[in-house]
Amino acid sequence: MSILQKWSDSKKWDDNWIVEHEIVGGGQATAKLVKHKTNGTLAFLKILSRQNDVERRARFFREASVYATANHDGIPKLVESNAHHHEDLSYKVYLLTEFVPGPTLTKYLDCNGALSFADAATTLKALADTVQYCHENEWIHRDIKPDNIILRDSKFDAPILLDFGIAYKDGVVDDFATDYAQELGNRFLRLPEMSTGSTAKQDSRTDISFLGGIFYYLMTTITPSVLTDHEGRMPHQRVVSAERLRSVFRGPPPVLLDFFDHAFSHKLSERFVSAKEMNVSLSRLIDMHESHEPDDQEPSIDDVLAAINTKVGRDLAKNKELYDCAMARIKLVHYGILQKVQPVYISYQTGYIDHVDGLRNDLGFTHFATHAHRFVPQFVIKILGDELVVMADGVSIYRTVADEAVFSEELDKAVERIYLSGLKKLADNPPH
Repeated sequence: MSILQKWSDSKKWDDNWIVEHEIVGGGQATAKLVKHKTNGTLAFLKILSRQNDVERRARFFREASVYATANHDGIPKLVESNAHHHEDLSYKVYLLTEFVPGPTLTKYLDCNGALSFADAATTLKALADTVQYCHENEWIHRDIKPDNIILRDSKFDAPILLDFGIAYKDGVVDDFATDYAQELGNRFLRLPEMSTGSTAKQDSRTDISFLGGIFYYLMTTITPSVLTDHEGRMPHQRVVSAERLRSVFRGPPPVLLDFFDHAFSHKLSERFVSAKEMNVSLSRLIDMHESHEPDDQEPSIDDVLAAINTKVGRDLAKNKELYDCAMARIKLVHYGILQKVQPVYISYQTGYIDHVDGLRNDLGFTHFATHAHRFVPQFVIKILGDELVVMADGVSIYRTVADEAVFSEELDKAVERIYLSGLKKLADNPPH
């Protein structure tokens, strides 16, 4: 049997191959380095562990199909597989791909430490090109992590993407309903769309976030783990990693952090649209890194604008507009009531604070003769999840989707009820 016959009818891989040594693999399959008995060709062998699992056999065929059809330097070539017989349980399915000499990213960083910005960017640029090729051919990897990437001959410009075990392509074997009920992905970076019950497990932007995680890991040796930690910080906002990123990048730090803002956004809609878009942004970072001048150079207005015009800055500005719109609506209701109750009751405001997390304003009424006789509710306006929430004295009175915010009469009536209730109590108990 020729090793160029990709789809094999053999039920036993060891008819033509002998084991050189075992390789530590994942829970889905056994891995070995094997050599062809006739010509000595080395290959990487995977044998499905649970051969009676119909779903895993079908997924194994998906993986073999990627290697069989891919024509890209960043993806191993299929040597041989019988996975097309996955529906016939009498076949012990296996696949053989070309042997790629070199360490995984995990092993390389364990031995050599973090990469420079230039070397990390070189690796990411090549990986993004491979992922773009996959997406253009409708394959989504869904399990990109350092253990699934080999640096061919330890070269930064030759990363090889491995293990398409949970890759997805519409129409290649059944679309398993279990995807909905399972958590997919990996522990390197847990993504919300890959969680149990998510209906967005086939979105190509998942791979883009994994690429951002790889870039972050290469420069810090820190596993990103989750998009936001217990304090709401994204990986690049955490103290240790933020310091390391600033130390390796010679351009304006906010520009690099803006790159990660997109890569690690919790919302799919705010991530990079494609690997190609990520590469364009990466090219700008490379240009800034290479053209950096010493710190003693006078800063330009472009430097200032680059620091301001980041995703974080844009989001804060957009949110402030929403906070101001909601508060303007509250003030209109307040003013309308004020016109009817003055001069006995006049306006009273204190504690107006704009901050990163929202807006706070204590706005109400006080008796003209004594400020001790007043009703001043505290309004707080903030973003919670994907909603803008208006609170009065700690109680939510109005919610609207932040991306499509609408301030309706429902908000007006809620504010009016609060004010009238408070004023009635004041009027029933006038100052003596």
